[in-house]
Amino acid sequence: MKKLLLSVVPTLALIIPISIIGFAGLNGRVRANIPFDFMVGNKEFKAGSYSVDRLSNYSGTLIIRNADNGKAANFNVNGIIDKREDGARLVFHRYGNQYFLAQIFDGVSGGGSELMRSKAEREAAKKRDVITHNIVGPVMETVVAEIGH
Repeated sequence: MKKLLLSVVPTLALIIPISIIGFAGLNGRVRANIPFDFMVGNKEFKAGSYSVDRLSNYSGTLIIRNADNGKAANFNVNGIIDKREDGARLVFHRYGNQYFLAQIFDGVSGGGSELMRSKAEREAAKKRDVITHNIVGPVMETVVAEIGH
């Protein structure tokens, strides 16, 4: 019994903070005007006005929706800590002229949400620079957002 208790306590000590971080990611709807075409997962979106929101209060799934045409996509995220605390923003990975949504921060909760890299992004990341023949990492592009309903 003592051994069981000793193995359960460290496990809970690890799981509880991870769960809190996972749900601390996005607190409310984030809106942004994105000036370039981009991808979320394997879905393409045109430049325009978008909102990002949780599907439910305790969900690790977010939804992005175009304000003009209603096109939407659900995607799973992991919670991350907002080290910069630069306000609400969307962060994209750019490879050449391809943009991939990577992170969402509300600027209030002290946390954010991070998308896993899609197959399309992994393929873009594998492409080599035509001049140096080196694999080029993503350029981080930030779009300022606002919190709103």
